[in-house]
Amino acid sequence: MEKNTGKILNQRVHQPDTVIRKAHRQDAELLVELGKRTFREAFAAQNSPEDMASHLRTTFSLDDIKTQLDDKDTLYLISDLQAEPVGYAYLYPTQPPAAIKDPMAIQLIRFYLLEKCYGLGVGNTLMKSCLAESGARGYRTVWLSSWELNGRANAFYRRWHFKVVDRQQFVVGSDVQNDFILRRDL
Repeated sequence: MEKNTGKILNQRVHQPDTVIRKAHRQDAELLVELGKRTFREAFAAQNSPEDMASHLRTTFSLDDIKTQLDDKDTLYLISDLQAEPVGYAYLYPTQPPAAIKDPMAIQLIRFYLLEKCYGLGVGNTLMKSCLAESGARGYRTVWLSSWELNGRANAFYRRWHFKVVDRQQFVVGSDVQNDFILRRDL
């Protein structure tokens, strides 16, 4: 494997047919569609159709995604498996909650794969790239929130040495849900 220079573009990591690439403005429509599809696959069964529709409409607007991609501090990574986009991650240095004391922290805001890719190693490849790029950008901590009832994701984050440090609420449509706040030092 090549030495990590902080450049992700077309880097092959771990899963032989997986390429992690940095997203650009021309990927905005892809990110909207991939975001909606992966969120729906992950959570539609646990949320009402009205709450799901509201969340997808407000979270995955094309204009918002374009604005995020135009921000130099934004990091969107797309995971391609056999040249097909199958997942993505979105990281941004938000103001962390009180439980995250490190001023050099970046939030992993979204981390999603198509359901057909669960268990194939694609998530490991994407997480490895998220952590490598965060470290290369000078961040010392990665933090995220994850729904307390999302056992599969929470087990994945534990395997990657994220630790629960607090809780917060997360709203899907009109449904207030409880999330774990997790952190991992780099």
